[in-house]
Amino acid sequence: MKNCHILLVDDEQSELDAYSLLLTSMGIKHVVTESDSRRVSARLGTMQAPIVFLDLNMPFMTGQDVLRELKVKHPQVPVIIITANSEIETAVECLRLGAHDYLVKPIDLKMFSSALRNALEISLLRNEVMSLKGISFAATGRKHPAFDRIVTRNPAMLSIFQYIESIAASGMPTLILGETGSGKELIAKAIHDISGVTGEYVVVDVSGLDDTLFADTLFGHTKGAYTGAEGTRSGLIEKAAGGTIFLDEIGDLSEVSQVKLLRLLQENIFYPLGSDKPKQCQARIITAANKDLTMLAGQEGEFRMDLYYRLSTHLIRLPPLRERREDIPALVGFLAAEAAAAMHRQTPAVSERAMELLLNHPFWGNIRELKAYIADAVARCEQGLITDNLIAERLTGRVAGGTAPAAEAASLTTIFGRFPTLEELTEYAVGEALANAENNQSQAARLLGISRQALNKRLKKKG
Repeated sequence: MKNCHILLVDDEQSELDAYSLLLTSMGIKHVVTESDSRRVSARLGTMQAPIVFLDLNMPFMTGQDVLRELKVKHPQVPVIIITANSEIETAVECLRLGAHDYLVKPIDLKMFSSALRNALEISLLRNEVMSLKGISFAATGRKHPAFDRIVTRNPAMLSIFQYIESIAASGMPTLILGETGSGKELIAKAIHDISGVTGEYVVVDVSGLDDTLFADTLFGHTKGAYTGAEGTRSGLIEKAAGGTIFLDEIGDLSEVSQVKLLRLLQENIFYPLGSDKPKQCQARIITAANKDLTMLAGQEGEFRMDLYYRLSTHLIRLPPLRERREDIPALVGFLAAEAAAAMHRQTPAVSERAMELLLNHPFWGNIRELKAYIADAVARCEQGLITDNLIAERLTGRVAGGTAPAAEAASLTTIFGRFPTLEELTEYAVGEALANAENNQSQAARLLGISRQALNKRLKKKG
């Protein structure tokens, strides 16, 4: 324990001095203090196998915000929370976010020492396992070939690469959270490729599957299981045996389908429709969602908390493109070359003004949105150059330097004949979303920014 490296984070100098003295009296030589929560991640980059003691109530960034950042950028670092807040909800939330332990002030010396010893043992074991696997958490710049199609130099993304290399071979369920178009399927495929499994990589978008179709797709059926089942059909779980099955948009599953998936994860067996003979699941399960499942499971109660914990044995949160703008120039070049090759054209250059427009765009559709703009620009560009006009037409609906047409949208009083109530506005928005989505509830829910279950409940309530 004497040679371990400790980082103490607290905005009160008296607290830092007290804990430093306590650690020194325990014979620990390497103690670093930090009073600015914004500098914690940078501090860790210079320390060898550190352990963090983190206060919750700090200016600039709260302890929980720092914890979230560390679990993305330094997932291998044990974090022990120290706070005067004894509320059980706060403790549970910190542990859910990845804290190693939670201590309430005033700190008991035995509890402090025990928490430190446990964290040190976990840290040493983790580093030993990583060494045996040939994996380093240091920023060496080396990248596994499985990441070649993921264009990035963003630190958070590179940390995710390192995390993937450490968990790929575990075979445990992995949950990938990220906005639509942020690259979740590419990450899932990278996990499969690095894991070294010999079976197939199977992708299933579960958002449009009802309960029966979900079970039939995953588990298969026997002859006569239902009307039209004229023969036996294996499900995709069997197809992915010895490999990986990737279930996308898992947040749209109904409660019945959630129970079926939970049973599969708990018992590692499944029953084809119409059969009472169990089959063994031999596929690694990776899931993804474009919603915060912790919110759906907690406050909204639309996703089972026990299922969330089963799915998120390993958890990856992908940053949106607007949080990794340094990747946009390289992505533009990659996507332009890809589109040009598909169209049998020379890869065009991109003007400085066009690149500037792209760098300043929020990209709510993430990389998928950028890909659409670049493919369109490659198809229409002349003389081997993507100009700002081609980009501006897609971003703003007008030529660069031009003026936007006058708005012709009807006012609310015109639509309703009077100023509507909030409930009337909600019903109108639901109707418009369903019309735009051609009555596809999953797509309509995405347009409204709610879950499919929430939309379905509203529609049932209104008959």
